[in-house]
Amino acid sequence: MEYNDTLLIPGQHIRPPITEETAAALLERLYGMQATSVRELNAYDDRNYHVVCESSTNPHAINLAETDYVLKVINSLDSRKIDVIEAQTELMIFLNQRNVCCPLPVKNVNGAYFSLEILKSENTMEKYAVKLLVYRPGELLYNVKLNEELLRNVGSFTARIDEILMGFNHPAYDDHKSLWMLSSVPRVQQFTYVIKSSFDKQLVHDVIVSFQREVLSIMDQLEQTIIHGDLNEQNIIVTPDGKDIAAVIDFGDCHKTCRVFELAIVLCYMILQTADVGMGKYVVEGYEEVKKLTDTEKKILKITVCARICQSLVMGAYSHLHDPKNQYLLSTQKTGWLLLKRLWPMSQENVMQAWGLTTP
Repeated sequence: MEYNDTLLIPGQHIRPPITEETAAALLERLYGMQATSVRELNAYDDRNYHVVCESSTNPHAINLAETDYVLKVINSLDSRKIDVIEAQTELMIFLNQRNVCCPLPVKNVNGAYFSLEILKSENTMEKYAVKLLVYRPGELLYNVKLNEELLRNVGSFTARIDEILMGFNHPAYDDHKSLWMLSSVPRVQQFTYVIKSSFDKQLVHDVIVSFQREVLSIMDQLEQTIIHGDLNEQNIIVTPDGKDIAAVIDFGDCHKTCRVFELAIVLCYMILQTADVGMGKYVVEGYEEVKKLTDTEKKILKITVCARICQSLVMGAYSHLHDPKNQYLLSTQKTGWLLLKRLWPMSQENVMQAWGLTTP
């Protein structure tokens, strides 16, 4: 299998070597903003800091008294993809203009939406992209008790955001590749050495082989669009009453692919969050209120959800091996294996019935 310099390979360290103190210094130097508070947020390979500022010499920063920000330092691998970072910036501005509440990029003192900064660690010196975003307050879906109504709202929101993204395009997404795309699932095999159980390793292998044969082989038959790519419980912000979606964050995994993959990804994380395969029914119901699934999309949904669970389990375990202090990387592990072993043996008919996809 060929490698290139834009896909993670085993053993590669890509997370920025940065602390809250470094983040405050970057904020002052690049954005002319004095931080009164800097707090690190959960992240996979990037570093995100929630910052509150009291003063600024940056003409692009507004309403400091009312607005918090997120300073984002992108991992060394994604920092090489300048065109993709520019595409993400345009996409977030595009969504904000269409009343989708998501982080809004802020220009630095030089009038640019990001800059490449050299950061030193013990034995490397790499360039990392640094950008600032308007922080969107609210409660993470992760901290809220999920019920039928909220899951339906998650489903309809998922369909709506992709409906809007049908109107967005950027050449950077035409050939963009990353390990977290579902089309990259076969590459997960390179990282399965981190799985201790031979039974679990075989299960992942079986899912990947089926996904290649039954889904990847028919991708060109499925509707394509740019998707968010990681609508999980940590990236969806809910309203104070816990009933609706207030905002969506983290656009680092946006890419052009099959539209139904967005549903499979959000479905994966919602059944993991509820630890109940059957709760996926309400996500699908909400989604279909906005966008009806085709028979082909219904047919591949189970395998695609299982493929995403595998992707999340393997890459979470791999990343934790190299960054043992980051407990966020293990969030899927708690219920992931249990859910995979419950969903994978289910017949297609039983899954379709559980998710309300059978015709009456």
